[in-house]
Amino acid sequence: MQATDYAYAVGKIRALERFLIRREVFEDAAEAPLKDALRLFVESDLYSEELLHVSDSFTLEQVLEAEALKLKNTIRPLILDDLLREALEIKGPGHLVLLAERSSSIFLREFFLQMVDLHNIKTYLRMMLLHEPPEKLRENLTCQGFIPCRELLDCYGKEMAVFLHRLSNVHVHGRLLDYARFLKEGIEKAVNVTSFVSLESALQDLLMRFLRPAKYMSFGPEPVVAYYFAKMNELKLIRMIILAKFNNASAELIEESLHGVYA
Repeated sequence: MQATDYAYAVGKIRALERFLIRREVFEDAAEAPLKDALRLFVESDLYSEELLHVSDSFTLEQVLEAEALKLKNTIRPLILDDLLREALEIKGPGHLVLLAERSSSIFLREFFLQMVDLHNIKTYLRMMLLHEPPEKLRENLTCQGFIPCRELLDCYGKEMAVFLHRLSNVHVHGRLLDYARFLKEGIEKAVNVTSFVSLESALQDLLMRFLRPAKYMSFGPEPVVAYYFAKMNELKLIRMIILAKFNNASAELIEESLHGVYA
């Protein structure tokens, strides 16, 4: 299969990308009353007007599940590789490693393994905050990305500076990736305030940062897969904002939870 086989698919994705919601819209929605926030999302032109009638968490989930299904039905025919279609239904870190091993795209291989790294970083911190023994961490680190699991285990129980130093020197195909640069503030808040809000936001920021170069690729499956994850990220943000409003969360807390977008 040649990258040029994706010429039609990438053309369609470029048209769809114009409707992705920009961060400024999410910021406005965070400060707006519920009905106005819902209208901001619907006015993007790609969301069903059913979203305007959401009044509780149950109906919200129904509408967002329908939107996710619509997205998958749009993207699935554009992916010509049976293996990559599996990326529409990720079943966990082991599945990500399998996709990385079998993908012919260097960009997507790196992205899938970076997702595993971020999963393991979050697992490490959760185990640490729960004061779990190293054996428990070992049980939960079932797969590894670019950071070997044994190196995470070596950091466990030591000063946080040791962990952050390890995150700042991740080797990715001959270059260094500094996870700590993007995650340090969120990690410190998770440790000092025992809140994962900032960390979750930073993790999603980083995933969108990893995907963004696909916006400038003219051929291949990368723009198609990147758009899918970008749109799923958008649905997560909509869910977070609306649920926060149902629970009368402050605009400040919602804004702290906002993470990066692909648009």
